Parts: sequence; structure tokens; C-alpha cells
Amino acid sequence: MKAKDLEERLLDTKKIYEKIEIPTELNERMGLALGEMSKGTEQKTEVIQTRRDEKRGNHMKKKWSWKKTTGLVAACAVFCFTAGLNISPTFATDMQANPVLGGISKVLTFRSYEISDGDKTISTEIPQVDGAEEGYSKEVNEQIQKIVADYEAKAAKDIEAYKEAFLATGGTEEEFQAKNIKVNVDYEVKSETEDILSLVLTGYEDWNASTAVTEYYNINLKDNSEITLEDLLGPDYINIANESIQAQIAADSSGLYFEEEMGGFTTITPEANFYINEAGNPVIVFQKYEIAAGAAGMPEFEIRK
Repeated sequence: MKAKDLEERLLDTKKIYEKIEIPTELNERMGLALGEMSKGTEQKTEVIQTRRDEKRGNHMKKKWSWKKTTGLVAACAVFCFTAGLNISPTFATDMQANPVLGGISKVLTFRSYEISDGDKTISTEIPQVDGAEEGYSKEVNEQIQKIVADYEAKAAKDIEAYKEAFLATGGTEEEFQAKNIKVNVDYEVKSETEDILSLVLTGYEDWNASTAVTEYYNINLKDNSEITLEDLLGPDYINIANESIQAQIAADSSGLYFEEEMGGFTTITPEANFYINEAGNPVIVFQKYEIAAGAAGMPEFEIRK
């Protein structure tokens, strides 16, 4: 095909494409990605990218993608996707009509970085709910950034105190550095639809599991509000959840759950931690050692509606 013919064909398809409504976020993300491509380097950078896994049923983020994802890779991914929209009107129409293919995730990696000073390595993935300029989503973004900052600061302080004690008892700098202490902050999208977003933020230090933090955010995207257990299960949500959890514990044969008189499960509270799974059901989560032995980890109970 001659260059002139190709140019005319692209102009024709462009006219058709311009009539199709495409999310405004796409242009912003493409601009950011192409800006990285023009630098021609693979330097470490903060990458803002969409959250969409290859399989709709699997929302788990790939851990610590910062080392694997450079500005060039992110640019190519967005460029190829956008090229498909710009050159093929059929592809653009399919993306608009198909909620699975066309929906752009509301969760972005707002900041991704790794810091190492010899004593420790802090790897961080900070999520952000896209387009949250007000309401509960804005509160979530602000809270997440504060939690991450506070967690990193506390982790650094705790590790410094640990090092001082280690050296004071005869350890050496080389021995401490050999411990290769890691602090991880990451997130996972548990479920996401046009109406609901369920997100979990985690912080973990590999040398001290007791410092782990887990925060749950369940957002009604229709009115930008927090989703509660009562919203999902109704006014009698406490009794409904209690009966389900007690039945699931009774059916468990592991022997890991404590008896009630030994601190075992009795009832949930209105502040119970939970996320929303792909089926749209709340999954109530207990902290390690809260109602069971440590081998049980963080027990989870799906409450079917």
C-alpha cells in the first residue's frame, strides 16, 4: 500500500473513531506513557497505570512489579492498546460496548518505588482510586497515603532499634546487613464492577510479623460512599454473620479454632474487617491469633447473601 493511500485510509478510520466515546482517562495515561518512551531509558520511575489483569476473575496484583516494569514497558503497553483504538473503529466499538474489555479500572498504582540503604529494603506499591476528587474515595486515597507514610516511618525506626540491640549484643554490621530485612507495602483488588470496588492494603516486615497491617476499603462507585456489612446483609447483619461463622467453624476439623471460653469466636462487631469477593458476598476477616492458633493465619468467612 502506498504511503498516500495508507494516510487516506487512516484519516477515514480516524473520522469514524472520533465519533466513538472513549474514557477521558485514556488520553492522560497515554500522554504519561509516551512521555516515558521519549526518554529512551529504562530508569526507575513512578508509574501510573491501569489495573486490569488478563483474566477478569483474577484481580491479584503481581507483586513488586516496580523492578519489572519500566517506563518503556508501560509506554509500549499503553501505546499498543491506544493504537488499536485509533486505527480500528471495530476494535474501539467493541471496547466501548464490552464492559469487561472496555471498562478501565478505578484503581491505579499511584506510586511505586523501592528504597535500600544496606540495612533494609522498603518496596512500596501505593494504590489510588482514580478520579476521586471528593467523597469517600478521596478519604480513602488520603488515608492510604498517610497509613503508608506512617508504616514506613515506624518500620525504619523499629529496624534501627533492632540494629542497635543487635550490635550491642556482639553482632557486626556485616551480619546485620546479611539479614536482608525487607519491608513490603502492597495492595490487592478483591473485586471490581461498575458499581463496587473492594480493595485491601497490606504492610509487612519479614523480620517481625507482629507489625503487619491490613486495611480494607469497600466503595460504592455509584454514589461514592463506603459499603458496610449492613448494606450487604441488611439490618440483622450481625446475627446473620454470627450464625454463618459459627456454622463454618463447627464444620472445620483442623482443631485450630479456640473454644469460646479460651478466646474463641463469639460475635462480630460493626467494625469487623471484610472485603467483597467476586460473587458479591462479604468475606469477614479476623487477625492472626484473634480466634484461632497462628497456623490458621488470618481466618476468612464468606457470608452468603
